[in-house]
Amino acid sequence: MHNKSTLRVNKILEDNSASIPEEPGVYAFWWVAPKENLIAGNKHIVLKGPNGRPVDVEYKDWWPKELVYPCLYVGKSTNIKKRFKQHIMLGTAHRLHEPSLGNKKAKPHNTTCQLRFGIEHVFPSETNTLDLIKNSIGFSYRTDFVENHIAERFFEEDRLIGIWRPWFNIDSER
Repeated sequence: MHNKSTLRVNKILEDNSASIPEEPGVYAFWWVAPKENLIAGNKHIVLKGPNGRPVDVEYKDWWPKELVYPCLYVGKSTNIKKRFKQHIMLGTAHRLHEPSLGNKKAKPHNTTCQLRFGIEHVFPSETNTLDLIKNSIGFSYRTDFVENHIAERFFEEDRLIGIWRPWFNIDSER
């Protein structure tokens, strides 16, 4: 689901998202710009942990070497095209999440824009995060889940998170 099947977000948007199906599946967002640019960003986030205590998480270059690109987020959906658009938040070029003091996780704009939130956290001084996403992010998916598709998508999402180690899938135990 990575490498040759990864489409750059700007190419997807040029095609008016025509290349993405409105089917159930599993998807991933990738950093397709130079890796050094991502690694130079803000790699600390403070999440709410057990009993509301702050938990500091550091994003690291821990992706498997066989991946062509660093994976940022893996998800599943009943409509891949709709979910892609929810992550991107196409109509909003301005920031949706202002940087918080001490790397504390900002309040998310909504529950569906994990990619946008993550990019805005990693690049706190970027004013036009939509352009950054268009030029630096790739997207891939698979929809070939035939038998027991609900369970198979669930297991595939968890498997890929465990193998690809995407930064924006990390949350804290409570």
